[in-house]
Amino acid sequence: MSRAVSEWIGKTDDTAIPPRVKVRVIEAQGGLCACGCGVKLGMAGERIDFDHRVALINGGENRESNIQALRHPCHVPKTREDVRIKAKTARVRKKALGLDRPKKKIPYRKFDNTPVWK
Repeated sequence: MSRAVSEWIGKTDDTAIPPRVKVRVIEAQGGLCACGCGVKLGMAGERIDFDHRVALINGGENRESNIQALRHPCHVPKTREDVRIKAKTARVRKKALGLDRPKKKIPYRKFDNTPVWK
């Protein structure tokens, strides 16, 4: 019997992933961590994290095809990289829009009372 809905799509970015979708994601990965380390998920009570392949903050969608299951030790560096990419994107966008102007240097005087304008 085929599924009535081809894939789960969250109504908003804040919508939690339902347990049935988590099970489908793990089964689609063959029970292995999606990072490529080859370790089976949930071994010795290890925490399973569900992560967006393309992070929501970087323009990803909250849908089943964008979700992967990772072991917690593998998820931490991926999240760190996602935040780094987001910060770089925000800096570039802010500079392109002219919102990030260089700070004006504060003039000062030397001990011999000559002004310095750098």
